[in-house]
Order: sequence, then C-alpha cells, then structure tokens
Amino acid sequence: MSKAGPRNPSYLRFVITGAVVGLIVGSAIAVFGDSAPDYSGGTQLGLLAVSFGFLGGLLGGLAGILLERR
Repeated sequence: MSKAGPRNPSYLRFVITGAVVGLIVGSAIAVFGDSAPDYSGGTQLGLLAVSFGFLGGLLGGLAGILLERR
C-alpha cells in the first residue's frame, strides 16, 4: 500500500474563485451603490468589477498559499 502524502491546493482554482467573487462584489457595489457624477454607469461597473476582481484574485492566491503552509 502506498501512503499518500499531503495534497497541495491548486492555486489556479483559488485565484479564479477569488476573482469571480471579486467581480460579483464589485458589480454589486456599482449597481446598488451611489453613483459618481463624473462617470457613467458602465464605466463605474467596469472599473469596480476589474478592481475587485484583481483584489479577489490576489486574496484567493494568498489563501491558497496559507492553506499549503498549514
């Protein structure tokens, strides 16, 4: 019988999951939050979705690293 070693997390899955959650949160803030007078609704949606998606991807990758070191 072979003894299975510890499983390492798939970083790509953590990054993608974090990015998708960030996109959803950013989109929700753009749609339901107060609108800025200088930007159109589509511009706000795009900026917040991309920004939160990027931050969510970073946090997801960090979560994967922390789970590996556990």
